[in-house]
Amino acid sequence: MLILGIDLEGINENLIEKGVNLQVDRVTEIGAVLWDTRINQPIKIYSELIDETDRLPLTEEVIELTGIDEELLRDWGLKGEEIQMALTRLSMIMKKADYFMAHNGAKYDEPMLKALFKRFNVTMPDKVWIDTVTDIEFPKKILQKNMAALEHAHGFINPFPHRAVTDVLSMLKVASHYDFDRMAQLAESPMIKIVAQLQAPNWKNKDEVEKFNFVKNKVSRARFQWNPGDKTWFKVVHKLLLDEGKLNYDFPWEQVNL
Repeated sequence: MLILGIDLEGINENLIEKGVNLQVDRVTEIGAVLWDTRINQPIKIYSELIDETDRLPLTEEVIELTGIDEELLRDWGLKGEEIQMALTRLSMIMKKADYFMAHNGAKYDEPMLKALFKRFNVTMPDKVWIDTVTDIEFPKKILQKNMAALEHAHGFINPFPHRAVTDVLSMLKVASHYDFDRMAQLAESPMIKIVAQLQAPNWKNKDEVEKFNFVKNKVSRARFQWNPGDKTWFKVVHKLLLDEGKLNYDFPWEQVNL
């Protein structure tokens, strides 16, 4: 199997609070690595800096995080027609892959890259994206899934964090510890939402409160998340796990629409 790992660095208007805004957010670096899962080795590496004319100015925070500053983009960033040519080269590599892979890609890399291709009128190949946040069945002892924590958990340190191509290589090295076929299965499975059936007790009744807290602790340990809007504990999982009978919790729960 051939996996194309992809990572983007970019300048965003307000990513943390509002997520991606494709009207103004722009890519500043593309890293892509074509990875052969038979030998667990890279077979093609792609890396480009991007300097679109309408991008936002780089902030001190972004410069400190990535090491990419205005001078670097001015001297080495592709511009205009160069970007279009680079995307055409990238599309040729993308066509060779069986799957794309990114870390939290559905929320950032995938929409940002699709928008970049669209702006420069280049057709982007359509493949299933494996997300290393949701599509790898990490052992339960791994509680944090940011790349720095995952690198540490798998015995190495990325010497150049937050640069696109080195982040891709780190992601693929982490993924190489697991079953790529299983990741692909999970990536192709739709996501469903399950909600714990946890009813609030009579807070004046000590026995009911103790019973409620006992079950709530189980729900929390099962990594359900609290939704303050509708006051429910929920979890988004692959439908495949439900079909395989692997969602075994010792408290009642139900499937609801996403």
